Amino acid sequence: MRQLLQPKAIFASIILAILLSSCKKEILVDDVKTPSFSDSTFSSNMNFTAASAMVSGSTLKLGINGHLGDAPYLNTPWKDQIRILKDRGMTYYRVNVYTMSDGTASASKDLDELQSAASAAGIRLLPMIYLRTLDFNKSESENYSLGKTLGANFASKYKKYFIYYNLGNDLELPLLHSNTTGQSSSDYDATKFKRTAAYLKGMDDGIKSKDSDAKTIIGAGWLHYGFLKMCQDYGVKFDRVGYNWYSDMEGAAAKAPYYISDITKKLASLFPDKPIWFTEYNFRYKSSSSTNETDQMNFIKSFTAKCKANSQVKVAMVYELFDEPYKSTQESTYGIIKWKTQYTSWLNKVASNLFVSSMAE
Repeated sequence: MRQLLQPKAIFASIILAILLSSCKKEILVDDVKTPSFSDSTFSSNMNFTAASAMVSGSTLKLGINGHLGDAPYLNTPWKDQIRILKDRGMTYYRVNVYTMSDGTASASKDLDELQSAASAAGIRLLPMIYLRTLDFNKSESENYSLGKTLGANFASKYKKYFIYYNLGNDLELPLLHSNTTGQSSSDYDATKFKRTAAYLKGMDDGIKSKDSDAKTIIGAGWLHYGFLKMCQDYGVKFDRVGYNWYSDMEGAAAKAPYYISDITKKLASLFPDKPIWFTEYNFRYKSSSSTNETDQMNFIKSFTAKCKANSQVKVAMVYELFDEPYKSTQESTYGIIKWKTQYTSWLNKVASNLFVSSMAE
């Protein structure tokens, strides 16, 4: 039974709580409250009705993807990018991080500046760390050591920034046999898988050896959840399921022979003990369509509703913040923001209005 504290004990416990909270770098997202839309730090002319409705009555946190090394992001001040997230009630900004051999981020100055702006605004960065030293020509034990070294070096330098670490992206794709779905272990090259899994196990161990608070995320996409089950069986101790999901996948999965109408429920059934993060989701533009922006808005809205309805889904992050016009048709148009004048003046797409219903542009 919980005992009542005497006044001196109460005072001591308050001081201890303050000291402990000041040392804690971040609260786990599962415990974070949805941002308050009446926060005085928001612009006074913002109307957050649409953004609030996206997560109202839910523990779901929203976020978006960006890039440390691509032109739209390099030409837009980091603090302005963070402000865009803040103004849309978003909690997370996922960014790709290349590292050097000693674990230092290749774009360390940009990462430091972005983190500083994010921290000041209450936005949390999710680093997607490339497995730059993974080598299919080396043994499992060698890859384990390589992964552990990279993970330990990265965490020792940046643990003050993060609790969550996203280990790679689309890792299952080079491992798949042709004409397979990725649902079964037989769909994967066994040797390449074991070397990848060994690297991930080492990376997870390395990060946690330097950061005892660390939580790691390993992801897949389409129906490649077999890769995640295999990693789990191999002994990779990842803490969150990450998943990438796009509109064409949504349509195809619902049909024969899969009949998966809700990927959030499918993942929850496969990984009942792990929180789920959708690290990417968006609509794929069609080159001949005149309704792409509206279709993008409708898909983001409907898929966010599925995530919201599933309490095991904790975070959903749209891919991505800005259009990248120099890339291929699909890659160039994933942004919720487009360019009026390239990299100097931008406009909201209609999907952006799901998060903020009016904004000075």
